[in-house]
Amino acid sequence: MDDTASSASDPGRGPSRPIRARDADDLLEVARGLVQHGLVRRLWILLLTPGGTLLPQLQQVDGIPVSPDAYAVLALRGLLGRIAEPEREIAVVLERPGAARPTPDDWAWHDAVARAARGQALPLRSVLLAHSADVDLMEPDPPPRTLAA
Repeated sequence: MDDTASSASDPGRGPSRPIRARDADDLLEVARGLVQHGLVRRLWILLLTPGGTLLPQLQQVDGIPVSPDAYAVLALRGLLGRIAEPEREIAVVLERPGAARPTPDDWAWHDAVARAARGQALPLRSVLLAHSADVDLMEPDPPPRTLAA
């Protein structure tokens, strides 16, 4: 896994207004604007203030395995430890080519991200999935409803 940092703003355009993601819909729009759709296997780590302002440092982790192994989880926890600061939250975009429906491996990454964030006391806003067509929130299906006897 190779992590790199980039900026959420375009230096050629001069100062810009802050990008805000106050709720899940805003966050989804921000992720769609940044990632657009899944081309390669990569994690994007978006840093946010508690009020939802996107901080300019984006972390990209290239070359992630299909399913998170022990090394990937430790590396992710270490990266989150380096960026964890008071008054910061994160959202993570799992980028990969393929169908929109999350796979078991995607859910394994969701779980690994959540555990790594908890291990660093870093609030996790959401995990999103960038697939071949779009970006979507990864939300577990609600449990099936049963009929009362």
